Amino acid sequence: MGYREMSRMEIVDVVRRWQAGESRRAMARGLGLARATVDKYVSGAAQLGLVAGGPPPTESQVLALVRQNRPSGERSTPARSLLTAHRERIGRWLAEDHLRLSRVQELLERDGLAVSYTSLRRFVAAEGLGRRAKTTVRLAETAPGEVAEMDFDKLGPLVDPATGKRRTVWALVVVLVYSRHAFVWPLFTQTLGEVIGGLEAAWRFFGGVPRRLVLDNFPAAVAGADPLAPKLTRGFLEYSQARGFLADPARVRHPQDKPHVERHIDYVTERFWKGGSFADLPDARVQARDWCLTVAGQRVHGTTRRVPVVVFQDEERAVLVPLAATPAGEAPYDVPLWRTATVRPDHHIQFEQALYSAPSASCPPGTKLEVRGDRDLVRLYRRGELAKVHARRQRGERATDPDDYPAEKTAYALRAPDRLIRQATELGTDIGRFAERLLSGPLPWAALRQGYKLLRLAERYTPARLDAACARALGFDLVDVRRLERILLLALEHAGEPAPPPETRLRALPAGRFARPASAFDHRPTDSPTEVEG
Repeated sequence: MGYREMSRMEIVDVVRRWQAGESRRAMARGLGLARATVDKYVSGAAQLGLVAGGPPPTESQVLALVRQNRPSGERSTPARSLLTAHRERIGRWLAEDHLRLSRVQELLERDGLAVSYTSLRRFVAAEGLGRRAKTTVRLAETAPGEVAEMDFDKLGPLVDPATGKRRTVWALVVVLVYSRHAFVWPLFTQTLGEVIGGLEAAWRFFGGVPRRLVLDNFPAAVAGADPLAPKLTRGFLEYSQARGFLADPARVRHPQDKPHVERHIDYVTERFWKGGSFADLPDARVQARDWCLTVAGQRVHGTTRRVPVVVFQDEERAVLVPLAATPAGEAPYDVPLWRTATVRPDHHIQFEQALYSAPSASCPPGTKLEVRGDRDLVRLYRRGELAKVHARRQRGERATDPDDYPAEKTAYALRAPDRLIRQATELGTDIGRFAERLLSGPLPWAALRQGYKLLRLAERYTPARLDAACARALGFDLVDVRRLERILLLALEHAGEPAPPPETRLRALPAGRFARPASAFDHRPTDSPTEVEG
Protein backbone atom coordinates (compact mmCIF):
# COMPACT_ATOMS: atom_id res chain seq x y z
CA MET A 1 0.00 0.00 0.00
CA GLY A 2 1.29 3.48 -0.79
CA TYR A 3 2.14 5.99 1.88
CA ARG A 4 -0.72 8.22 3.10
CA GLU A 5 -0.06 11.18 5.36
CA MET A 6 -2.59 11.47 8.19
CA SER A 7 -4.03 14.79 9.22
CA ARG A 8 -3.70 16.30 12.66
CA MET A 9 -7.35 15.64 13.52
CA GLU A 10 -7.10 11.99 12.55
CA ILE A 11 -4.10 11.54 14.86
CA VAL A 12 -5.91 13.26 17.74
CA ASP A 13 -8.95 11.06 17.12
CA VAL A 14 -6.80 7.89 17.40
CA VAL A 15 -5.48 9.05 20.78
CA ARG A 16 -8.96 10.08 21.96
CA ARG A 17 -10.47 6.68 21.13
CA TRP A 18 -7.55 4.85 22.78
CA GLN A 19 -7.92 6.88 25.98
CA ALA A 20 -11.66 6.15 25.92
CA GLY A 21 -10.93 2.40 26.10
CA GLU A 22 -11.74 1.43 22.51
CA SER A 23 -9.85 -1.61 21.20
CA ARG A 24 -7.29 -1.18 18.47
CA ARG A 25 -9.18 -3.46 16.11
CA ALA A 26 -12.31 -1.34 16.55
CA MET A 27 -10.34 1.87 16.04
CA ALA A 28 -8.86 0.56 12.79
CA ARG A 29 -12.31 -0.48 11.52
CA GLY A 30 -14.01 2.77 12.61
CA LEU A 31 -11.35 5.13 11.24
CA GLY A 32 -10.60 3.16 8.08
CA LEU A 33 -6.92 2.74 9.01
CA ALA A 34 -4.52 -0.14 8.97
CA ARG A 35 -3.97 -1.96 12.27
CA ALA A 36 -0.26 -1.16 12.04
CA THR A 37 -1.00 2.56 11.73
CA VAL A 38 -3.15 2.51 14.85
CA ASP A 39 -0.45 0.60 16.73
CA LYS A 40 2.18 3.16 15.65
CA TYR A 41 0.31 6.16 17.05
CA VAL A 42 -0.82 4.39 20.21
CA SER A 43 2.77 3.37 20.91
CA GLY A 44 3.94 6.90 20.18
CA ALA A 45 1.34 8.33 22.59
CA ALA A 46 2.46 5.95 25.33
CA GLN A 47 6.11 7.00 24.81
CA LEU A 48 5.05 10.63 25.29
CA GLY A 49 3.52 9.79 28.72
CA LEU A 50 -0.12 9.50 27.75
CA VAL A 51 -2.17 6.74 29.37
CA ALA A 52 -5.56 5.17 28.73
CA GLY A 53 -8.23 7.00 30.67
CA GLY A 54 -5.86 9.89 31.34
CA PRO A 55 -6.02 13.61 30.39
CA PRO A 56 -6.06 14.56 26.69
CA PRO A 57 -2.73 15.32 24.98
CA THR A 58 -1.23 18.77 25.22
CA GLU A 59 -0.32 20.90 22.22
CA SER A 60 3.33 19.86 22.40
CA GLN A 61 2.39 16.16 22.57
CA VAL A 62 0.10 16.53 19.53
CA LEU A 63 2.90 18.25 17.56
CA ALA A 64 5.26 15.41 18.46
CA LEU A 65 2.78 12.84 17.12
CA VAL A 66 2.30 14.93 13.94
CA ARG A 67 6.05 15.03 13.37
CA GLN A 68 6.13 11.28 13.85
CA ASN A 69 3.63 11.07 10.98
CA ARG A 70 6.10 12.67 8.57
CA PRO A 71 8.68 10.46 6.86
CA SER A 72 12.19 10.74 8.29
CA GLY A 73 13.66 11.45 4.87
CA GLU A 74 13.12 11.05 1.17
CA ARG A 75 12.08 7.54 0.37
CA SER A 76 14.59 5.82 -1.80
CA THR A 77 13.04 4.13 -4.82
CA PRO A 78 14.86 2.08 -7.44
CA ALA A 79 14.41 4.83 -10.03
CA ARG A 80 15.66 7.49 -7.65
CA SER A 81 18.73 5.45 -6.79
CA LEU A 82 19.56 5.08 -10.48
CA LEU A 83 18.98 8.77 -11.27
CA THR A 84 21.12 10.03 -8.38
CA ALA A 85 24.27 8.92 -10.19
CA HIS A 86 23.30 11.09 -13.20
CA ARG A 87 22.25 14.17 -11.23
CA GLU A 88 24.96 16.47 -12.63
CA ARG A 89 24.28 15.50 -16.23
CA ILE A 90 20.53 16.02 -15.82
CA GLY A 91 21.11 19.41 -14.19
CA ARG A 92 23.42 20.51 -17.02
CA TRP A 93 20.96 19.42 -19.71
CA LEU A 94 18.17 21.39 -18.08
CA ALA A 95 20.05 24.52 -16.96
CA GLU A 96 22.69 25.04 -19.67
CA ASP A 97 21.34 23.24 -22.73
CA HIS A 98 17.69 24.08 -21.96
CA LEU A 99 16.49 20.63 -22.99
CA ARG A 100 12.98 19.46 -22.41
CA LEU A 101 12.42 16.76 -19.84
CA SER A 102 11.19 14.35 -22.54
CA ARG A 103 14.51 14.82 -24.37
CA VAL A 104 16.42 14.17 -21.16
CA GLN A 105 14.52 10.91 -20.79
CA GLU A 106 15.50 9.91 -24.33
CA LEU A 107 19.18 10.66 -23.68
CA LEU A 108 19.16 8.62 -20.46
CA GLU A 109 17.45 5.73 -22.23
CA ARG A 110 20.08 5.90 -24.99
CA ASP A 111 22.76 5.48 -22.30
CA GLY A 112 20.99 2.40 -20.94
CA LEU A 113 19.03 4.03 -18.09
CA ALA A 114 15.32 3.35 -18.66
CA VAL A 115 13.10 5.25 -16.23
CA SER A 116 9.54 6.45 -16.60
CA TYR A 117 8.78 10.08 -17.34
CA THR A 118 6.87 10.40 -14.06
CA SER A 119 9.81 9.12 -12.01
CA LEU A 120 12.18 11.48 -13.83
CA ARG A 121 9.90 14.45 -13.26
CA ARG A 122 9.52 13.61 -9.57
CA PHE A 123 13.33 13.32 -9.21
CA VAL A 124 13.94 16.67 -10.95
CA ALA A 125 11.39 18.42 -8.75
CA ALA A 126 12.81 16.91 -5.56
CA GLU A 127 16.37 17.88 -6.47
CA GLY A 128 15.41 21.37 -7.62
CA LEU A 129 16.86 20.85 -11.09
CA GLY A 130 13.92 21.99 -13.20
CA ARG A 131 12.34 25.37 -13.60
CA ARG A 132 10.82 26.74 -10.49
CA ALA A 133 7.09 27.09 -10.46
CA LYS A 134 5.96 30.65 -11.07
CA THR A 135 4.73 32.42 -7.99
CA THR A 136 2.82 35.62 -7.62
CA VAL A 137 1.70 37.96 -4.90
CA ARG A 138 -1.62 39.67 -4.38
CA LEU A 139 -1.49 43.33 -5.30
CA ALA A 140 -2.16 45.86 -2.59
CA GLU A 141 -5.60 47.41 -2.60
CA THR A 142 -5.81 50.80 -4.29
CA ALA A 143 -7.71 53.90 -3.26
CA PRO A 144 -11.11 54.61 -4.83
CA GLY A 145 -10.83 56.22 -8.25
CA GLU A 146 -7.09 55.60 -8.42
CA VAL A 147 -6.62 52.78 -10.96
CA ALA A 148 -8.53 51.22 -13.85
CA GLU A 149 -7.41 48.31 -16.01
CA MET A 150 -8.29 47.70 -19.66
CA ASP A 151 -7.87 44.73 -21.97
CA PHE A 152 -9.26 43.14 -25.15
CA ASP A 153 -10.83 39.75 -25.76
CA LYS A 154 -12.18 38.04 -28.85
CA LEU A 155 -15.91 37.45 -28.48
CA GLY A 156 -17.01 35.86 -31.74
CA PRO A 157 -18.39 36.50 -35.23
CA LEU A 158 -21.13 38.99 -36.09
CA VAL A 159 -22.62 40.02 -39.45
CA ASP A 160 -21.75 43.58 -40.40
CA PRO A 161 -24.89 45.15 -41.97
CA ALA A 162 -22.75 47.63 -43.94
CA THR A 163 -20.94 44.89 -45.89
CA GLY A 164 -23.05 41.81 -45.24
CA LYS A 165 -19.94 39.89 -44.16
CA ARG A 166 -19.20 38.10 -40.92
CA ARG A 167 -16.62 39.95 -38.87
CA THR A 168 -14.88 39.16 -35.59
CA VAL A 169 -16.12 41.16 -32.62
CA TRP A 170 -13.68 42.18 -29.88
CA ALA A 171 -14.55 43.41 -26.40
CA LEU A 172 -12.84 46.42 -24.87
CA VAL A 173 -13.18 45.84 -21.12
CA VAL A 174 -12.43 48.51 -18.48
CA VAL A 175 -12.51 47.53 -14.77
CA LEU A 176 -12.24 49.94 -11.85
CA VAL A 177 -9.90 48.14 -9.46
CA TYR A 178 -11.39 49.37 -6.19
CA SER A 179 -15.09 48.66 -6.77
CA ARG A 180 -14.67 46.00 -9.53
CA HIS A 181 -17.33 47.87 -11.51
CA ALA A 182 -16.75 47.16 -15.23
CA PHE A 183 -17.66 48.48 -18.67
CA VAL A 184 -17.74 46.47 -21.93
CA TRP A 185 -17.54 48.03 -25.41
CA PRO A 186 -17.78 45.69 -28.45
CA LEU A 187 -15.79 46.76 -31.54
CA PHE A 188 -14.51 45.37 -34.82
CA THR A 189 -11.00 46.85 -34.91
CA GLN A 190 -8.43 48.04 -32.37
CA THR A 191 -7.46 51.24 -34.18
CA LEU A 192 -6.70 54.37 -32.21
CA GLY A 193 -10.00 56.02 -33.15
CA GLU A 194 -12.09 52.97 -32.22
CA VAL A 195 -10.30 52.44 -28.89
CA ILE A 196 -10.54 56.11 -27.91
CA GLY A 197 -14.23 55.99 -28.81
CA GLY A 198 -14.64 53.05 -26.43
CA LEU A 199 -12.74 54.79 -23.64
CA GLU A 200 -14.84 57.92 -24.09
CA ALA A 201 -17.96 55.77 -23.71
CA ALA A 202 -16.43 54.22 -20.56
CA TRP A 203 -15.75 57.60 -18.95
CA ARG A 204 -19.33 58.69 -19.67
CA PHE A 205 -20.59 55.39 -18.22
CA PHE A 206 -18.58 55.85 -15.00
CA GLY A 207 -19.19 59.59 -14.86
CA GLY A 208 -15.48 60.39 -14.55
CA VAL A 209 -11.89 59.40 -15.30
CA PRO A 210 -9.49 57.42 -13.05
CA ARG A 211 -6.05 58.81 -12.30
CA ARG A 212 -4.16 55.87 -13.82
CA LEU A 213 -5.02 53.41 -16.57
CA VAL A 214 -3.19 50.08 -16.89
CA LEU A 215 -3.55 49.08 -20.52
CA ASP A 216 -2.72 46.24 -22.84
CA ASN A 217 0.15 46.53 -25.34
CA PHE A 218 -1.93 47.08 -28.48
CA PRO A 219 -0.07 48.78 -31.37
CA ALA A 220 -2.32 51.85 -31.57
CA ALA A 221 -1.29 52.89 -28.04
CA VAL A 222 2.17 51.40 -27.43
CA ALA A 223 4.90 52.03 -30.01
CA GLY A 224 7.67 50.28 -28.08
CA ALA A 225 6.70 47.49 -25.66
CA ASP A 226 9.73 47.80 -23.40
CA PRO A 227 9.36 46.19 -19.93
CA LEU A 228 11.18 49.07 -18.22
CA ALA A 229 10.42 52.13 -20.36
CA PRO A 230 7.44 51.52 -22.67
CA LYS A 231 6.89 54.18 -25.32
CA LEU A 232 3.38 55.38 -26.07
CA THR A 233 2.30 56.49 -29.51
CA ARG A 234 1.88 60.23 -29.98
CA GLY A 235 -1.84 59.88 -30.56
CA PHE A 236 -2.58 57.95 -27.36
CA LEU A 237 -0.16 60.05 -25.31
CA GLU A 238 -1.99 63.21 -26.43
CA TYR A 239 -5.32 61.60 -25.51
CA SER A 240 -4.12 60.67 -22.01
CA GLN A 241 -2.97 64.26 -21.51
CA ALA A 242 -6.30 65.61 -22.75
CA ARG A 243 -8.28 63.43 -20.32
CA GLY A 244 -5.83 63.80 -17.44
CA PHE A 245 -4.91 60.16 -16.69
CA LEU A 246 -1.51 58.44 -16.58
CA ALA A 247 -1.16 55.57 -19.06
CA ASP A 248 0.71 52.59 -17.61
CA PRO A 249 1.28 49.80 -20.19
CA ALA A 250 1.54 46.30 -18.78
CA ARG A 251 4.45 44.07 -19.67
CA VAL A 252 4.10 41.75 -22.64
CA ARG A 253 2.77 38.30 -21.67
CA HIS A 254 2.46 39.31 -17.99
CA PRO A 255 -1.25 38.99 -17.15
CA GLN A 256 -0.43 39.46 -13.46
CA ASP A 257 0.17 43.15 -14.20
CA LYS A 258 -3.60 43.60 -14.76
CA PRO A 259 -5.18 40.67 -12.90
CA HIS A 260 -8.59 42.24 -12.27
CA VAL A 261 -9.48 42.75 -15.92
CA GLU A 262 -7.89 39.42 -16.89
CA ARG A 263 -10.31 37.61 -14.58
CA HIS A 264 -13.23 39.67 -15.86
CA ILE A 265 -12.51 38.83 -19.51
CA ASP A 266 -13.60 35.20 -19.15
CA TYR A 267 -16.70 36.30 -17.24
CA VAL A 268 -17.70 38.62 -20.11
CA THR A 269 -17.29 35.88 -22.71
CA GLU A 270 -19.23 33.26 -20.78
CA ARG A 271 -22.02 35.32 -19.25
CA PHE A 272 -22.57 38.08 -21.85
CA TRP A 273 -21.63 36.87 -25.33
CA LYS A 274 -22.22 33.12 -25.41
CA GLY A 275 -25.88 32.35 -25.99
CA GLY A 276 -26.71 35.98 -26.72
CA SER A 277 -28.48 37.36 -29.79
CA PHE A 278 -27.23 40.58 -31.39
CA ALA A 279 -28.62 42.33 -34.47
CA ASP A 280 -25.54 44.42 -35.19
CA LEU A 281 -22.67 46.17 -33.43
CA PRO A 282 -24.73 49.11 -32.03
CA ASP A 283 -27.22 46.59 -30.61
CA ALA A 284 -24.36 44.65 -28.98
CA ARG A 285 -23.09 47.86 -27.37
CA VAL A 286 -26.52 48.70 -25.93
CA GLN A 287 -26.89 45.18 -24.53
CA ALA A 288 -23.37 45.29 -23.10
CA ARG A 289 -24.12 48.49 -21.22
CA ASP A 290 -27.32 47.05 -19.74
CA TRP A 291 -25.54 43.82 -18.83
CA CYS A 292 -22.81 45.75 -16.97
CA LEU A 293 -25.47 47.48 -14.86
CA THR A 294 -27.96 44.67 -14.25
CA VAL A 295 -25.85 41.49 -14.23
CA ALA A 296 -22.13 42.06 -13.75
CA GLY A 297 -22.60 45.05 -11.48
CA GLN A 298 -25.29 43.42 -9.31
CA ARG A 299 -23.51 40.16 -8.51
CA VAL A 300 -21.61 39.54 -5.30
CA HIS A 301 -17.98 39.68 -6.34
CA GLY A 302 -16.07 36.49 -5.60
CA THR A 303 -13.07 38.30 -4.07
CA THR A 304 -14.47 41.35 -2.35
CA ARG A 305 -17.81 39.68 -1.44
CA ARG A 306 -19.47 43.01 -2.19
CA VAL A 307 -21.77 44.25 -4.96
CA PRO A 308 -19.69 46.30 -7.47
CA VAL A 309 -22.43 48.81 -8.35
CA VAL A 310 -23.14 49.54 -4.69
CA VAL A 311 -19.44 50.04 -3.87
CA PHE A 312 -19.06 52.24 -6.95
CA GLN A 313 -22.03 54.45 -6.12
CA ASP A 314 -21.21 54.76 -2.42
CA GLU A 315 -17.42 55.11 -2.41
CA GLU A 316 -15.81 55.54 -5.85
CA ARG A 317 -17.93 57.62 -8.19
CA ALA A 318 -17.54 60.83 -6.21
CA VAL A 319 -13.70 60.68 -6.30
CA LEU A 320 -13.31 60.13 -10.06
CA VAL A 321 -12.05 63.13 -12.05
CA PRO A 322 -15.14 64.63 -13.77
CA LEU A 323 -14.97 65.02 -17.52
CA ALA A 324 -15.54 68.76 -17.12
CA ALA A 325 -12.36 68.98 -15.01
CA THR A 326 -10.14 67.33 -17.66
CA PRO A 327 -8.03 69.54 -19.98
CA ALA A 328 -10.33 68.69 -22.90
CA GLY A 329 -13.51 69.41 -20.94
CA GLU A 330 -16.77 67.69 -21.75
CA ALA A 331 -16.53 68.29 -25.51
CA PRO A 332 -16.30 65.18 -27.73
CA TYR A 333 -12.66 64.32 -28.24
CA ASP A 334 -11.33 64.89 -31.76
CA VAL A 335 -9.02 61.94 -32.36
CA PRO A 336 -5.78 63.21 -33.97
CA LEU A 337 -3.64 61.40 -36.50
CA TRP A 338 0.13 61.65 -36.14
CA ARG A 339 2.43 60.82 -39.02
CA THR A 340 6.06 61.36 -39.98
CA ALA A 341 6.51 62.85 -43.46
CA THR A 342 9.40 64.01 -45.62
CA VAL A 343 9.29 67.25 -47.61
CA ARG A 344 9.38 66.40 -51.30
CA PRO A 345 11.33 68.25 -54.01
CA ASP A 346 8.12 70.13 -54.88
CA HIS A 347 8.04 71.55 -51.30
CA HIS A 348 4.97 69.50 -50.30
CA ILE A 349 4.34 66.65 -47.86
CA GLN A 350 1.71 63.94 -48.20
CA PHE A 351 -0.73 63.30 -45.36
CA GLU A 352 -3.70 60.95 -45.70
CA GLN A 353 -3.40 61.08 -49.51
CA ALA A 354 -3.56 64.89 -49.66
CA LEU A 355 -0.70 67.34 -50.32
CA TYR A 356 0.30 70.26 -48.07
CA SER A 357 3.04 72.81 -48.75
CA ALA A 358 5.91 73.32 -46.29
CA PRO A 359 7.86 76.59 -45.98
CA SER A 360 11.05 76.31 -48.01
CA ALA A 361 13.03 78.62 -45.70
CA SER A 362 12.73 76.41 -42.60
CA CYS A 363 11.77 73.09 -44.20
CA PRO A 364 13.78 72.50 -47.38
CA PRO A 365 13.24 69.31 -49.39
CA GLY A 366 14.34 66.22 -47.50
CA THR A 367 13.37 67.58 -44.07
CA LYS A 368 11.60 65.16 -41.71
CA LEU A 369 8.43 66.63 -40.22
CA GLU A 370 5.90 65.49 -37.63
CA VAL A 371 2.38 65.95 -38.99
CA ARG A 372 -0.71 66.16 -36.80
CA GLY A 373 -4.10 66.11 -38.44
CA ASP A 374 -7.50 66.40 -36.80
CA ARG A 375 -10.99 67.04 -38.11
CA ASP A 376 -10.28 70.63 -39.26
CA LEU A 377 -6.53 71.39 -39.33
CA VAL A 378 -3.20 69.87 -40.34
CA ARG A 379 -0.14 71.08 -38.40
CA LEU A 380 3.47 70.59 -39.48
CA TYR A 381 6.12 70.41 -36.73
CA ARG A 382 9.88 70.53 -37.18
CA ARG A 383 11.87 69.52 -34.10
CA GLY A 384 8.90 70.28 -31.88
CA GLU A 385 8.28 73.76 -33.33
CA LEU A 386 5.17 74.58 -35.34
CA ALA A 387 6.23 75.28 -38.93
CA LYS A 388 2.91 75.49 -40.80
CA VAL A 389 -0.85 75.16 -40.35
CA HIS A 390 -3.23 74.19 -43.18
CA ALA A 391 -6.95 73.57 -43.38
CA ARG A 392 -7.69 69.84 -43.69
CA ARG A 393 -8.15 68.70 -47.30
CA GLN A 394 -9.90 65.70 -48.77
CA ARG A 395 -8.03 62.88 -50.45
CA GLY A 396 -6.57 63.94 -53.77
CA GLU A 397 -6.70 67.67 -52.95
CA ARG A 398 -3.80 70.05 -52.38
CA ALA A 399 -3.19 72.96 -50.02
CA THR A 400 -0.46 75.30 -51.33
CA ASP A 401 0.66 78.59 -49.85
CA PRO A 402 2.56 80.61 -52.52
CA ASP A 403 4.81 82.09 -49.85
CA ASP A 404 6.13 78.61 -49.06
CA TYR A 405 7.94 78.43 -52.41
CA PRO A 406 11.43 79.93 -52.91
CA ALA A 407 11.16 83.47 -54.25
CA GLU A 408 12.88 82.60 -57.53
CA LYS A 409 10.48 79.72 -58.23
CA THR A 410 7.18 81.15 -57.10
CA ALA A 411 6.04 82.55 -60.45
CA TYR A 412 6.96 79.39 -62.34
CA ALA A 413 5.35 77.11 -59.79
CA LEU A 414 2.10 79.05 -59.66
CA ARG A 415 1.88 79.85 -63.39
CA ALA A 416 0.00 83.04 -62.50
CA PRO A 417 0.35 86.05 -64.86
CA ASP A 418 -0.65 88.54 -62.17
CA ARG A 419 2.01 87.33 -59.78
CA LEU A 420 4.63 87.40 -62.54
CA ILE A 421 3.73 91.04 -63.30
CA ARG A 422 4.05 91.93 -59.59
CA GLN A 423 7.49 90.35 -59.41
CA ALA A 424 8.56 92.21 -62.55
CA THR A 425 7.31 95.53 -61.15
CA GLU A 426 9.32 94.96 -57.98
CA LEU A 427 12.45 94.70 -60.12
CA GLY A 428 11.77 97.96 -62.00
CA THR A 429 8.98 100.19 -63.27
CA ASP A 430 9.75 99.70 -66.96
CA ILE A 431 10.23 95.96 -66.40
CA GLY A 432 6.72 95.87 -64.96
CA ARG A 433 5.37 97.85 -67.94
CA PHE A 434 7.09 95.44 -70.33
CA ALA A 435 5.60 92.45 -68.50
CA GLU A 436 2.11 94.00 -68.63
CA ARG A 437 2.40 94.52 -72.40
CA LEU A 438 3.77 91.00 -72.79
CA LEU A 439 0.93 89.34 -70.88
CA SER A 440 -1.90 91.64 -71.97
CA GLY A 441 -3.17 89.48 -74.81
CA PRO A 442 -6.25 87.26 -74.77
CA LEU A 443 -4.08 84.21 -73.95
CA PRO A 444 -1.55 85.38 -71.36
CA TRP A 445 -0.54 81.81 -70.48
CA ALA A 446 0.96 81.45 -73.97
CA ALA A 447 3.54 84.14 -73.08
CA LEU A 448 4.40 82.83 -69.61
CA ARG A 449 7.65 81.28 -70.79
CA GLN A 450 8.79 84.68 -72.11
CA GLY A 451 7.80 86.15 -68.74
CA TYR A 452 10.03 83.63 -66.91
CA LYS A 453 12.83 84.54 -69.35
CA LEU A 454 12.30 88.23 -68.53
CA LEU A 455 12.86 87.56 -64.80
CA ARG A 456 16.00 85.53 -65.52
CA LEU A 457 17.44 88.43 -67.56
CA ALA A 458 17.36 90.53 -64.40
CA GLU A 459 19.49 87.92 -62.65
CA ARG A 460 22.00 87.84 -65.51
CA TYR A 461 22.28 91.55 -66.41
CA THR A 462 21.12 93.25 -63.18
CA PRO A 463 17.65 94.86 -62.77
CA ALA A 464 19.01 98.36 -63.58
CA ARG A 465 20.24 97.40 -67.05
CA LEU A 466 17.11 95.38 -67.73
CA ASP A 467 14.90 98.30 -66.71
CA ALA A 468 16.73 100.62 -69.13
CA ALA A 469 16.52 98.03 -71.91
CA CYS A 470 12.79 97.64 -71.36
CA ALA A 471 12.32 101.40 -71.52
CA ARG A 472 14.13 101.57 -74.88
CA ALA A 473 12.24 98.57 -76.28
CA LEU A 474 8.91 100.06 -75.27
CA GLY A 475 9.93 103.33 -76.96
CA PHE A 476 10.12 101.46 -80.27
CA ASP A 477 6.98 99.41 -79.40
CA LEU A 478 9.19 96.35 -79.37
CA VAL A 479 7.64 93.68 -77.06
CA ASP A 480 9.84 90.67 -77.70
CA VAL A 481 12.05 89.09 -75.04
CA ARG A 482 14.53 87.70 -77.57
CA ARG A 483 15.18 91.11 -79.06
CA LEU A 484 15.26 92.56 -75.54
CA GLU A 485 18.07 90.14 -74.74
CA ARG A 486 19.84 91.28 -77.93
CA ILE A 487 19.68 94.88 -76.68
CA LEU A 488 21.38 93.84 -73.44
CA LEU A 489 23.94 91.72 -75.28
CA LEU A 490 24.94 94.68 -77.46
CA ALA A 491 24.68 97.19 -74.57
CA LEU A 492 22.03 99.24 -76.40
CA GLU A 493 19.89 99.80 -73.33
CA HIS A 494 20.79 103.51 -73.01
CA ALA A 495 18.29 105.10 -75.39
CA GLY A 496 19.86 108.65 -75.38
CA GLU A 497 23.34 107.50 -76.48
CA PRO A 498 24.29 106.49 -80.05
CA ALA A 499 24.87 102.88 -80.65
CA PRO A 500 28.51 101.77 -80.81
CA PRO A 501 30.04 101.35 -84.33
CA PRO A 502 29.61 97.97 -85.96
CA GLU A 503 33.33 97.18 -85.80
CA THR A 504 33.19 97.41 -82.00
CA ARG A 505 30.03 95.56 -81.73
CA LEU A 506 31.01 92.60 -83.89
CA ARG A 507 34.42 91.09 -83.72
CA ALA A 508 36.09 90.57 -87.14
CA LEU A 509 36.96 87.02 -88.02
CA PRO A 510 40.75 86.34 -88.06
CA ALA A 511 42.45 85.66 -91.39
CA GLY A 512 43.28 82.06 -92.02
CA ARG A 513 46.96 81.09 -92.07
CA PHE A 514 46.58 78.80 -95.08
CA ALA A 515 43.84 80.67 -96.99
CA ARG A 516 43.79 80.00 -100.78
CA PRO A 517 42.17 82.07 -103.55
CA ALA A 518 38.81 81.06 -104.91
CA SER A 519 40.33 79.95 -108.22
CA ALA A 520 42.06 77.14 -106.40
CA PHE A 521 38.71 75.48 -105.96
CA ASP A 522 37.73 75.86 -109.66
CA HIS A 523 38.16 72.46 -111.34
CA ARG A 524 36.39 73.21 -114.63
CA PRO A 525 38.34 72.30 -117.83
CA THR A 526 40.01 75.20 -119.74
CA ASP A 527 39.50 75.98 -123.52
CA SER A 528 43.31 76.21 -124.46
CA PRO A 529 44.82 72.99 -125.89
CA THR A 530 47.23 71.13 -123.75
CA GLU A 531 50.85 71.25 -124.97
CA VAL A 532 52.41 67.87 -125.70
CA GLU A 533 56.13 67.42 -125.78
CA GLY A 534 57.52 65.88 -128.92
